[in-house]
Amino acid sequence: LFRVAVIFPSLLQLQRGITDLEDRKQKEACTVRYRRKDESARGKISEIDCERVDECSICMEMNGLVVLPNCSHSLCLNCYKDWHDRSQSCPFCRDSLEKVDSSDLWIYIEQGEIAELSSILRENRKRLFTYIDRLPLIVPDPVFAPFDVHVR
Repeated sequence: LFRVAVIFPSLLQLQRGITDLEDRKQKEACTVRYRRKDESARGKISEIDCERVDECSICMEMNGLVVLPNCSHSLCLNCYKDWHDRSQSCPFCRDSLEKVDSSDLWIYIEQGEIAELSSILRENRKRLFTYIDRLPLIVPDPVFAPFDVHVR
């Protein structure tokens, strides 16, 4: 009886350990299998889907899109104006747009239009130095020298 009392719980632990190991292996296999399916599905974006990204979800036109700041849904500016005149909520998720003004909207741009901040700063600095180089040289006139006491 003593042996059964000691051995039986050990056998249960062993079985539980094996079952847990099998569960982990099965979960890993499923994760790997579904991850592969997700990765392969991501790469297969059709031309129709690409065009849908650039079109307004309301009027289906290829106008410039604006993105609502609270919920990140996008629609063209004309549809936004028409909708905002009638309602104070997002047309897709009904999130509140009461405090959203036209100046708060984000403009949707393509990935190719995005520039790095460092390159923008470099171009701005270059423009500034070009502007400074083109400024005329100012030489004080000797006629005004007595009046320019602070220059001496």
